Amino acid sequence: MTLIAASPVSERTPVENVSSIAKAARVLRALATAGVGELGVTRIALSAELPKSTTHRVLAELIGEGLVAHSGSRYRLGPGWFALQEALSSSEWLQMVERARIPLAELFERTKATVHLGVLDGDRVLYLEKLTASGGTSVPTRVGAHMPASCTAVGKVLLAHSPPDVVRALAAKPLPVLARRSIVTPRLLLAQLEEIRKSGVAYDMEESQAGVFCVAAPVFRAGRAVAAVSVTRVGSRGLTAPDPAEARSAAKQISRWIDDTGA
Repeated sequence: MTLIAASPVSERTPVENVSSIAKAARVLRALATAGVGELGVTRIALSAELPKSTTHRVLAELIGEGLVAHSGSRYRLGPGWFALQEALSSSEWLQMVERARIPLAELFERTKATVHLGVLDGDRVLYLEKLTASGGTSVPTRVGAHMPASCTAVGKVLLAHSPPDVVRALAAKPLPVLARRSIVTPRLLLAQLEEIRKSGVAYDMEESQAGVFCVAAPVFRAGRAVAAVSVTRVGSRGLTAPDPAEARSAAKQISRWIDDTGA
């Protein structure tokens, strides 16, 4: 599983202000998330939102570092990338995914719904794992991608257990809108977070996408919320959120496993 955190296009900095490192990251991300073995420079440039001339220069540098390989005018991830992947396997997040794999699979089997494991990355959710049920392709998430925290159950349950300065910083900015029911006022968000702290679970009732209903519960390590588990169903208006007991049970099991193993 490759964890590549994709930045929403709307949030990207104008090309003239993008650093060399950011340009390289965009090119690598384009290659890593393409879903095919090799890409031409035109498609890479389009995905990375960079001029073709810039993309050519970045590709040449990455080839020199062993992170990209090519066959004529077609490019792919190079051998150096796989050495980095090997180092990534020992990272905190991937160790968490390994510890969570069995509880998540059991949750998926019990609910037959889409199951997520996510962490908070700034004011967004980064999805570490996703088990997809029938209709799951309608859920606007993928492993390695971000969603605004205020629009998702995973994000809200983690915000509810975040330090006050994190919540204040989020509430001081315009809240993102993904769907008609997305929370748009800081006062309403803060009220929801207070309720989440009391109930222990968070809901997404068509706030990320119409027809998506979700419940999430936090995963704790040493008393600190480090991730969240969610159960998501897709349906027509009037569908209720999944049973919170299932998400709570899986989150508690993962919390125990993480604490027991020190992951």
